[in-house]
Amino acid sequence: MSYETILTALADPTRRAVLDRLRRGPQPVGRIADDLPVSRPAVSQHLKVLLDAGLVSVRAQGTRNLYALVPGGAGPLGDWLGSLRTDPADAQPDSAVTDTAEGMLRRSLTTRLTPSEAWALFCDDLSIWWPVARVSLSAQSGGALPQIVTLDARPGGHLQEVLFDGSRGIWATVITARAPGYLQLDWRLETVGSSVVTVVFTPQDGGSRLTLTQDTDTTRTADLWDAVLDRFSAAANSSLSNF
Repeated sequence: MSYETILTALADPTRRAVLDRLRRGPQPVGRIADDLPVSRPAVSQHLKVLLDAGLVSVRAQGTRNLYALVPGGAGPLGDWLGSLRTDPADAQPDSAVTDTAEGMLRRSLTTRLTPSEAWALFCDDLSIWWPVARVSLSAQSGGALPQIVTLDARPGGHLQEVLFDGSRGIWATVITARAPGYLQLDWRLETVGSSVVTVVFTPQDGGSRLTLTQDTDTTRTADLWDAVLDRFSAAANSSLSNF
């Protein structure tokens, strides 16, 4: 998502009030609308703008929808604001660990691919480059490596490995997918329980920037994403085989 879209979404005081309410945790629209000086339908429209800006996610729970803040959703705006105060001599390399909230992992890299091309490589062609020998359920168990890795990039779809015998291992479930800019996953690989991984593709001169955040920052998750993004970066610039 571009920083301009996020900046426009934050310009409205009601939308900022909605985000402040979501700091307390996931909530249905009725609870969000309580005591706000606008109608519930108006709050729903504001939530749609925040969803489109990548600042808020939504998931169904029974008969209602719960809205929640997206970890790192405002990252592109933060990156842009940071570029205004950074001395060029002190600038970080394109692929770098960047400061973020305590307990949250964040990685960012640039590529010559457009956002649409980067999205296709990350979502449709990940079997070409994903480091299955290091990052997979099979690698954890010491079994045979997967035949293929697939991502069904739509809400409720799975990121999974498929073995030669047809058995499957699910790594993550898609929460939100808005091609070619925003992907959010309920992530389970190399974590205790589950956590939220958000991948944002933003255009920039000569290509695009991929920003990845996870609401769990451990040595294992850091090693996982360093390995994954190293391979993605290589694949974005050359033909790369998994093996």
